[in-house]
Amino acid sequence: MSYIEWLRARVGSRKIILVFGTVVLRDADGRILLQRRTDFSFWGLPGGVMELGETIESCARRELLEETGLLAGPLSLVGVYSHPRYDVTYPNGDQVQQFTICLTGQVAGGTMQPDGIETTEQAFFAPEEVARMGLPLWYADMVRDTLAGGEPACSPPYTSPQTEDQILAVRPFIGHDLLLAVGAMAVVVAKDGRLLTIQRQDNHAWGFPAGFCDLGENVAQTAVRETFEETGLHIALERLLGVYSAPDLRHTYANGDQVQNVGAVFRARVVGGQPKPALAEVAALRWQTPDEFLAEMPPSTWRTYFALLCQHLDSGRFVC
Repeated sequence: MSYIEWLRARVGSRKIILVFGTVVLRDADGRILLQRRTDFSFWGLPGGVMELGETIESCARRELLEETGLLAGPLSLVGVYSHPRYDVTYPNGDQVQQFTICLTGQVAGGTMQPDGIETTEQAFFAPEEVARMGLPLWYADMVRDTLAGGEPACSPPYTSPQTEDQILAVRPFIGHDLLLAVGAMAVVVAKDGRLLTIQRQDNHAWGFPAGFCDLGENVAQTAVRETFEETGLHIALERLLGVYSAPDLRHTYANGDQVQNVGAVFRARVVGGQPKPALAEVAALRWQTPDEFLAEMPPSTWRTYFALLCQHLDSGRFVC
């Protein structure tokens, strides 16, 4: 049973956040692969829902092969698409707020063959043809951002008038079982290069402000909101650094709740507020140089933070 089948069997059609991996696949002439979907009958990009134990890249590659028969070469991050304007209600009534991570690369093998289950036909189209096809908003934005290049895309912070905790919305139905939980992390950098770090109350580990998305907000707003709630500081996001989704990013809370974390990492700066740790979650705040921060990291997380701070902080586009 797939993750989405398992989850829907418990929560029904109610709105939930799901993680999708989507690929803008291009051929040697720069044309873009589109497929006609069976559920909505419109043209779109190959992709699907992430499974427990996958990374977002392995999800995107699996879905590409299953749906189209094609393989991709190296993939790079286009952006994260989590704005409520991309919310979807499927023909069966299932409601979803997307947390879609879009990757792009060039076809590198395979035999093009629609699966006949999710895809009825497929073809490569020139960008100017794609622009005239009236793709759904989220696909159109992914294609636009792919063609534009530049830094990874993410919409500015946004929150709906009403929001709901994504975790509390499903825990009554799934108990302590493992959940793909999506969120954001903010690497807040001072003018002198020091980093805003927090010590968590539950395990006393040092890290960066982070937390889970609410239904009704996009992931950029999550980074802003969680930083203020945990530290008392207002931040402005400078850019999206990358996304994390590795299966080892699992956590079991003291009450037994299990999550596999998937999220976006932003570089940010302080624009206001007063430092005040939220004592229910945060034991202490401090500003540290990258070397000071890395010196406190255990071996299990050192490599990840080293890559983030020493390879991606100034020009990040990572997917892990």
